[in-house]
Amino acid sequence: MGKYMQRLLAFTAATVIMTDIARANLIAEGRHIATLNDNNLSTNSYTLPLSGPNAVEFSYKLKGYVLGLRIIRANYAGWYNASQYGLYADIKTSGLGALLKKLEIWAVSAGDYSRSGLRPHFHVQQNLNKKNRRVEMNYSNGLRRVDTVIKPPLGSQGIPAASPQERFNADDTLSAVLNLMMRGQKIDGDICYGGIRVFDSKQHYNLRMEYVGPDRVKVLGEKTDVIKCHVYYEPISGFDPEDLPDSEESSTPVKVYMKAYPKMGLYIPVRFSYKISALKAVIKIDEMRVKTP
Repeated sequence: MGKYMQRLLAFTAATVIMTDIARANLIAEGRHIATLNDNNLSTNSYTLPLSGPNAVEFSYKLKGYVLGLRIIRANYAGWYNASQYGLYADIKTSGLGALLKKLEIWAVSAGDYSRSGLRPHFHVQQNLNKKNRRVEMNYSNGLRRVDTVIKPPLGSQGIPAASPQERFNADDTLSAVLNLMMRGQKIDGDICYGGIRVFDSKQHYNLRMEYVGPDRVKVLGEKTDVIKCHVYYEPISGFDPEDLPDSEESSTPVKVYMKAYPKMGLYIPVRFSYKISALKAVIKIDEMRVKTP
């Protein structure tokens, strides 16, 4: 279960405190934004485009629980305007034996979007453990390729490795979250149908979404109408044999309850849980700030 917990943070949950604010640049409050270019692996310099006055901006604070213990803290912030987006996230875990590794990571992504989906421009990820591994992914739309630099390098790119086409046609991990939220409002298609292809610099996988139906859950102490979804994690390429899910993990969905916020033009996951064997993980949003035009 441990190797899947970090991925499940994308599907957020339970209590939402939403506040409209007047000031902009929520993403600039990310505590590692100022160090984005401190350890670049090439001559590239990464700059998040300005959101502008007509952008929707949002910022989450997340808390995660395993076996009732709060051991995950994360932030996810971003903005989108008529055609562009920028995203920032960080995560820190306390560790729980073999269930969840102790780690601290931050990442930044930027790109364009249209009704047909998202097109990342770059994705930077910095691990803050002993190896201090950094990942830089640069997308070239003209050449239809993703140039990936990882230092220190990974020991393997999986068997088989993700092909250049698979890498280019997938979202990075942060863009995949926004893809989920935009479905049915800013991106064509119905909420909780189809899949989201993801490439995380090594592994290429599909988040297959299955519509379950209308439901009601408690949000801010009151029952609220939501849409219940199941999301399945499906490896495609770039995996070492020991990283592949077992039969129970493959058949167990992430349960996501999505609520529409028309003012934001997004669906927000207001409850998420994942239970396998006797273990249950829950991710909660306990603060959410929003700026709308």
